[in-house]
Amino acid sequence: MSKITRGQKGEKKVKDILKDKIKEYHRLLNDVTFINENSEMTHQVDHILFHPHGVFVIETKNYYGKIISDTHDSFWLKEIKGKVERIGDPLKQNKSHTKLVKRCLGKDYEVIPIVVFVKNNAPYIGDENVINLKDLLLFIDSYPYQKELSKVEIDKAYHLIKESSSKVSKKEHLENISYLKQIRLENQREIEEAVTSRICPRCNSPLTIKGTSYTCPNCDFKFKF
Repeated sequence: MSKITRGQKGEKKVKDILKDKIKEYHRLLNDVTFINENSEMTHQVDHILFHPHGVFVIETKNYYGKIISDTHDSFWLKEIKGKVERIGDPLKQNKSHTKLVKRCLGKDYEVIPIVVFVKNNAPYIGDENVINLKDLLLFIDSYPYQKELSKVEIDKAYHLIKESSSKVSKKEHLENISYLKQIRLENQREIEEAVTSRICPRCNSPLTIKGTSYTCPNCDFKFKF
C-alpha cells in the first residue's frame, strides 16, 4: 500500500468519527488548503472541527511502528522491527497550520492543534496534543475550553475558513510541495557551488565576501552561508 493510500485511509477513519460520533452541534471541513501569497506554498489541513469547545485543527498520521519524538531535533523517529527512519515533526507542522487558521478567525476563537495517530502508537510521544485515534472523542469532549461557542459562532467560523481556503486539490498540493522542494534544492546547490568557486552562478563574476555574506557587485546576487 502506498503512503498516500495509507494516509487517505487514516484520514477517512478520523473523518468518519468526527462526522458521525459527535453529539453536539458542530461543523467539519476536510482537506482544507491555504496558499501563502508570498511564497506560493500551499498548506493542507486534514480536518478542521468547529465545536462548542473550540476550533480543532487536526493532522492525521497513519504510521506503523514505534514513534519517538526528539525535542532537540525537527524530526521524529519511526522504528519498525529494529529499523529506524526519520520523519517530519507533525506537531510542528500542525502548529503552523493552527497559526493560519487563527489568522483567519481572529482572537475571538480558541484554535487547538491535534495530531492523531490512527495506529494508536501515540503513547511514545508524551505530548498532550498528540493522541491516539481511540482517544479523539474524549480529548474533544474533555477539552478545558474558556468559552462555549454558540451555533452562530460555529457557523461563522466555518464560513470564514471556507471562504479563506483555496480550491487546490490534494494532488495539486503534493505537486506544489514537490516543485518547491526541487527549487530549494537547486538554490542550495547553486549557493554551495558559489561558496566553493567564489564565482557568481548567475553572471560568472567574482563574488565579494565579508564574513558569511556573499555579494555579486555585477548582478546583486547575494546570500549568507
